[in-house]
Amino acid sequence: MLKMITKGYIQIPNVAFGFGTDYKLNKDDIKVYAYLQFAKSVGTMRVRTNVEIIVEDLGWETTKASRDKARVADALQNLMDKGYIKITFKKDIKKENLTIEINDGMKKAEAQSTVEWKQKPFTFKKYTEIKADEYNLAEENDYHLLMVGYYLWRNNADFEYAICDKEWAEVLELGVKRTRTIIDDYTPFLNKFSGAKYKDDNGQWKQEPNQYKMDKHMSVESKIDEAKTEVKNISHLERHTEKVTDVNVLTNTEVFHQIFNFKKYIEFKGYKAWKETTCDHVKKTGQTKIDKMIASSEGGKAVAEKLEKQYQEYLADQQRQQEALERISEKHIEDMEHCMDDEYESSYKKPESRNDISAFLD
Repeated sequence: MLKMITKGYIQIPNVAFGFGTDYKLNKDDIKVYAYLQFAKSVGTMRVRTNVEIIVEDLGWETTKASRDKARVADALQNLMDKGYIKITFKKDIKKENLTIEINDGMKKAEAQSTVEWKQKPFTFKKYTEIKADEYNLAEENDYHLLMVGYYLWRNNADFEYAICDKEWAEVLELGVKRTRTIIDDYTPFLNKFSGAKYKDDNGQWKQEPNQYKMDKHMSVESKIDEAKTEVKNISHLERHTEKVTDVNVLTNTEVFHQIFNFKKYIEFKGYKAWKETTCDHVKKTGQTKIDKMIASSEGGKAVAEKLEKQYQEYLADQQRQQEALERISEKHIEDMEHCMDDEYESSYKKPESRNDISAFLD
């Protein structure tokens, strides 16, 4: 791709992320569109270039030049068909010098997308600004620029926005499983924080969408440093094990990390363990984590409140179950007593009345 842009910015119309609409741009489209914006002449929306130059600048060269040119030509054609650019050429995009004009009016376009897993439709409008250092995060990964742009748009919303895996899959035009792999394993600059679990109105456990935080300094090259940090973090967690006396926390890796790993969200299972522990170290560390979560943002405070509500509902549910068991036990005892009385009465037969004493001698 275009290497190390040091200054400037581009503007991506948000309809470019509009999955299910005619405006949606794929990973190649958006990279070519971003490239054209950085390459345009100062003070104009016009670019003079050709397909070979774009291939070289984007680093899309392979052993088959014709395929490389076709890839760029397809992206240019898509951008033209969807109204993002206008291209002046005679016969063949792949062979001619091109004059490309960027349609700035696309920033005013609007679109809506409806999906079966969300009640309200998604609305795509206005535009998202991507600065040079944010653009450079994409590096060689074909999907990263889409992810940078979509994150920045949602992060600039008027409220704290979470992005579920299905939503990311629509943006990247991939299956959910493949999308998770890309985000978790191949996107070092995007830190994921798992959404809290909760019970819905029907008592079924569900999970809030994940939230993300972008680290502009976390490139692929810094992945080694991240790994070293993780090793240090593991050593730090191991030191906690020496102070924990709660067997349930020690033997449950998931719960242990929810309480002691400050990079992970505490969920109901960890929250319950913290509330019920008799270990001072678990109690103190869990309290520190909850306090930091509440102080961090309104979203963190809301998660803490939701966890406490879930715990109180859990206690109430346990109380109801205990009372029900006690009622069943009491009813069982009563039934047994009645049964014993009935058996006693049925086994005793009153002697028949006779006029002579023989009735008592039988």
